[in-house]
Amino acid sequence: MDKNLVVDLGQSGARIKIGETVTSLNIAKTASVTVLETLELIFEQVPKQDFETVYLSLTGLYGFVTEEQAIGELCQKYFKSKDVAVMDDGIAAFIGALGNQNGVVLTLGGGVVAISSNAGKFGHADGKGAIFGDLGGGFWVGQTAMRRAIATLDGRDNATDLVELLRSELQEHQKLESKNGVEAVTLCINATKTVTAGAEAGVVSAVEILNTGADYLGKTVLGVWRKVSESNSEIPNVCIMGGPTRNQTYVDLIKQSINSVMECNFVTAKSDHLVGAPLTAELYPAGVDPLFKWWHL
Repeated sequence: MDKNLVVDLGQSGARIKIGETVTSLNIAKTASVTVLETLELIFEQVPKQDFETVYLSLTGLYGFVTEEQAIGELCQKYFKSKDVAVMDDGIAAFIGALGNQNGVVLTLGGGVVAISSNAGKFGHADGKGAIFGDLGGGFWVGQTAMRRAIATLDGRDNATDLVELLRSELQEHQKLESKNGVEAVTLCINATKTVTAGAEAGVVSAVEILNTGADYLGKTVLGVWRKVSESNSEIPNVCIMGGPTRNQTYVDLIKQSINSVMECNFVTAKSDHLVGAPLTAELYPAGVDPLFKWWHL
């Protein structure tokens, strides 16, 4: 048991880290499968071995860890684990990016989660899922663009530039057996790359979508910082990370939006969830209720 297991579960896939080896898995948290069921699918892919400690960075918890007992027992079943750290992926991202600094980490994937920390107090915003939130995240960007393109084909909109831009995605949409299932969600998330690239190339409707998304995200960052600081004199570090932020155009728009509502210092992430999850466990051995809880055998 000399190695530990770290798992980062997102809406577009999962990654596992054993020792220094990182492996990506095409297993994502979807609306049709619980976190516990998704973890079991992931554990089935891990080469059979024992891990004394397992660190789990999980989407789908909505800021509240509630099933640490069942998750811990699952790790014990598969890996004979004695200690399991179960945490919202937002806090793993925060600690990976900023360590124990004060500030805000905004993480974009298929969804959105923002975590703030100030003087040992943590705040959580969004991470509500696609129905009730995640505004400005990958799914939202792709879905908004696809909706407008499809509406244009229906004669209900005039975003002909999006129809041209998303030609390939629209063909995939036509092939979908279910227009509201897991494959449809994945299509929207995947379309984000096309939309952000289109905005970079000056496609007007794509730029409009990213501007709207950036506006939502700026308000999210301000809102989550206000949960831990009421003073305008405190200037937080702000880190923006995640898949959609590989597009510099979107990052610049998000920064402009944040700067329009608050003063901050933008910083680069030190690392990500896979480093952040074990570091969170090290920094907070008693957990951070409700974002992070331990299970011990």
